[in-house]
Amino acid sequence: MNISAKSFHKSFSHGLREKGFFMEIAVIIPSKNGINHLKECLPTVVKATLQAPFPVHITVVDDNSTDKTVEMLPPLFPEIVFLRNPNKGVSSARNWGVKNTPCDWICFLDNDVFLDEHFFNTVQKYLKQDVFCVACAGYTAYPKVLGALEQNDGIKLLDWKRGFPRFTSNVYNKNLSLQQEYLSWGVQGAYFFCNRGKFEQLTGFDEILDPYMLEESDLAYRGLKRGWKIVYAPDTKPLHKCGGTINSKKNKYTQFLSKRNRVLFVWKNITSKYLLISHIFWLLLRTDIRILRTILRAWPDIKKKREIEKKEQVVTDETLFKQSKQFVQKGYGS
Repeated sequence: MNISAKSFHKSFSHGLREKGFFMEIAVIIPSKNGINHLKECLPTVVKATLQAPFPVHITVVDDNSTDKTVEMLPPLFPEIVFLRNPNKGVSSARNWGVKNTPCDWICFLDNDVFLDEHFFNTVQKYLKQDVFCVACAGYTAYPKVLGALEQNDGIKLLDWKRGFPRFTSNVYNKNLSLQQEYLSWGVQGAYFFCNRGKFEQLTGFDEILDPYMLEESDLAYRGLKRGWKIVYAPDTKPLHKCGGTINSKKNKYTQFLSKRNRVLFVWKNITSKYLLISHIFWLLLRTDIRILRTILRAWPDIKKKREIEKKEQVVTDETLFKQSKQFVQKGYGS
């Protein structure tokens, strides 16, 4: 292909992308000692990509596992790229996967998620240029009633309680009129899509939150404060093993990371004076010296990130929390 032909091809492809007629998807799956989950779930991901109306590249980023994931799985899945994370943590693993995979949109999956073969066909209509993220409806892989669909992820809500944000409330499909478009105030990290251009504007996941906890909530919130929208896709049906990625939320280390990252989230992102006063009151009331020491050591880095977020903010904290609360008050149960 000569230079002018290459130029034409690039221009033509760019034009198609701008009109939404052509795109590439990168599926990024971080995994730490998840070889058994991957053996079970990857076949469903591969099958779904074969039915996709656009090119889909699957990348598994091994996060310093000791279970020989990178040695044993490539022969079983030759269509998948396996990378080693040069750092440690789920945020850095996801960032490394995006950096090394061509795409217009990124589909982030956990290693314990099953996809149906129509997954990418279903989500295609939501992948528009003005969308930041697509939040998926998600279901448990092993419901209490055999053969039933038990939804555990829907529209994500924001709440503020005892000085900290809460991201765990959902509005499920049974409480929605599925004939209209709904926005979400967050995503489920096990399965969601992100516009690559906007992802790069945010410089990806914030690796200060590594090894894990709240990284997807942080990414989503930073985008929302820039005025970007998260669209909810109620007709997607990924199945989550729920707990396969993080073995126990009662683990002491996991509890420490949860508390630490909740403080990090506030110090990085919250600019509302009212919310900050509430945060400081409850933080001092329940002082954890170990967490405070950890946060204070990172203060120079936190301060830089905070200044960036203040500069880029278009929507206030109060507005986002108020929007979420009003949505529930309109009669949408959670």
